[in-house]
Amino acid sequence: MKQILKTIAFIALLLVLLVYLLLRSSSPDIELHRSMQEQLRVFELRDAELTRDALLARAGLLGNYDPLAHDRLNLLDALAALRRVSRSGPRDAVAGLEPAIDELERALETRLTDIESFKTDDALLRNSVAYLTYTIARLDVHAAPRQAMGTDISDLSSSFLRFIQMPNAASTGDFQAALLRIDQHDDADEDLHILAAHGGLVAELLPRVVAELRQIVNAPTTARLGGLQAKVEAYSKVTESKAQIFRNLLFIVSLALLAYLLRQFARLRAYGRDLSLSNAELSREIGERKQAEAALRESEERFRAIANSAHDAIISADSQGAIVSWNPGAQTAYGYTSDEAIGMPLQQLLPERLRASAAPLLPRWHTPAGTGESALLAGKTIESIGLNKAGSEFPLEASIGSWSTAQGSFVTAIVRDISARRRLEETARQQELKLVQANKMTALGTLVSGVAHEINNPNQLVLFNSGLLADTWRDACIALDAHHAQDSGFTLAGLPYAEMREAAFTLIRDLKEGALRIDRIVQDLKDFARPQRQSPPVAVDVNDAVSRAARLLTHLIHKRCTRFEIALAAQLPAVRGDAQQIEQVVVNLLVNALEALPDASRGVRVSTSAETTDGSVLIEVRDEGIGIAPEHLQRLCDPFFTTKQDSGGTGLGLSVTFSLVQAHGGRLDFESEPGCGTRAIVSLPGDVPPAAPASP
Repeated sequence: MKQILKTIAFIALLLVLLVYLLLRSSSPDIELHRSMQEQLRVFELRDAELTRDALLARAGLLGNYDPLAHDRLNLLDALAALRRVSRSGPRDAVAGLEPAIDELERALETRLTDIESFKTDDALLRNSVAYLTYTIARLDVHAAPRQAMGTDISDLSSSFLRFIQMPNAASTGDFQAALLRIDQHDDADEDLHILAAHGGLVAELLPRVVAELRQIVNAPTTARLGGLQAKVEAYSKVTESKAQIFRNLLFIVSLALLAYLLRQFARLRAYGRDLSLSNAELSREIGERKQAEAALRESEERFRAIANSAHDAIISADSQGAIVSWNPGAQTAYGYTSDEAIGMPLQQLLPERLRASAAPLLPRWHTPAGTGESALLAGKTIESIGLNKAGSEFPLEASIGSWSTAQGSFVTAIVRDISARRRLEETARQQELKLVQANKMTALGTLVSGVAHEINNPNQLVLFNSGLLADTWRDACIALDAHHAQDSGFTLAGLPYAEMREAAFTLIRDLKEGALRIDRIVQDLKDFARPQRQSPPVAVDVNDAVSRAARLLTHLIHKRCTRFEIALAAQLPAVRGDAQQIEQVVVNLLVNALEALPDASRGVRVSTSAETTDGSVLIEVRDEGIGIAPEHLQRLCDPFFTTKQDSGGTGLGLSVTFSLVQAHGGRLDFESEPGCGTRAIVSLPGDVPPAAPASP
């Protein structure tokens, strides 16, 4: 035994070690590496979009600066997602990646600051350039006051074009000199002074905007992003190398376990050979013992009837059927004393209806024991009905044997009253049926809980994603509205955007409401299938219990009938008890009502009301089914009584329902007319103030 315990302990130790190495050999950071790489690509894409939109804005290809604001939000979201993914990993990963993410964040903040400065300066620049272009084109150099300035205005126009196309030091100097001449000319009017002021602003802003754009394009975010990616790759290589070490150890321990199992298998084979030899020796000894037992059985056969049946009735009769022997057990079973029974015909111990069938058996006792006639009864155990002195019948079991002496042939019957055994068998049969039904209900509860759990997990994902989808669509509408202002004819999923904008919100809301309805049904199933516990009574809203029961049976209701109605009374008093048990009462009554419908065109109605006389709460389930025969109404709640045995009825549903109603101090009544339907009324004492109105 100690050796077996040592072997089991050693194998268990190796298995634990294998499990530990298996867990450590699986790299836990593969998902972190994949998620970080994905977020890095997203950030890099958002960064490129910002650079692209800045260049487009500088080139004048954007109608406004909203794309830059949208790019800024996308970059901040990408950075937040990157930080969130990094913090979801182990501590060492967080410690290694957090500084690089901080550097990337600082570089991003600098770049976004440059973007804001660029937007401001570029807007001023574009305004002044537009003013200069428009004003220079409208100047009339042939007008009397401006004829002397024709050359200066022409120089201003040409230098302005060169400066705009190539803002270097030479073009900037020429442009500023032309502006100075225009501004200081004696014939310059107010428009020319304003023109010179805008030109000076353009000369100041254009180099600055070019420098800011160059600084945006050459921002260090790309370098910081590359550094962060290098750290992610380095951390992944380190964790993978550690996992590889544990894989090697796992392989070594697996080989050790395999070698140990092979060694134990060889030892077991040796033990098997030894056991085979021992079994052969034991079989020989058993054969010898069986021979000895057979000899002993032959010697004990004469005494077995008396030894084993001392408490039973032992009755002997002669060949004419007259009783010649009567023991105290027979007196206890039949009530006759020995003096009364001796000489009495054996048939008198049988009911009148069985005496005629027993009469032909008496002549067989005249034949010698062992012949064909007597062998039909000798050594057999039969069951029959006995009749005692008081005239009461009882079931019996009789073992009959024949024997002969010089006085003639006799028969001896060992009679046993099996009334108690029959009662126990009936009780056991009923308990077995109850146990089978209880096991079915337990299995059904387990199945319902499992299915509810499996439905609940993806349904929670739908609930979460529907909310996120609504927020995403709400944010996307900002950009789509801006695009719609420029292009009012674009479509989404084949529909005009103006129509799809509201339709999408409706679809997302319907998706979420459907998921919430599934969640409510799943919760009802879980509550109904949850095992009941002994708990003190609580205030129960009967309307809520009826609604939950109807939701549980939605599929069966739609399958069995097309006219189902719920009428719940307002301001209904609550009852004190167990909500799940009251719900089970309603479920059982509804199932019976639905199964009683001959076709789907018939209806079922469930309603609640309050009795004004005693304050009790009534639950009424009325169906238009086939009805119940009057002789069956009084037995509806008896255990195992059913009128649907052919369709699989067990007779336990209404019995359980009646027990639950009684446990709540209530009453269950039935009214029925064959062919017109049945009305079941549950009356429960209402001792709690009225509950809030419930909707069906």
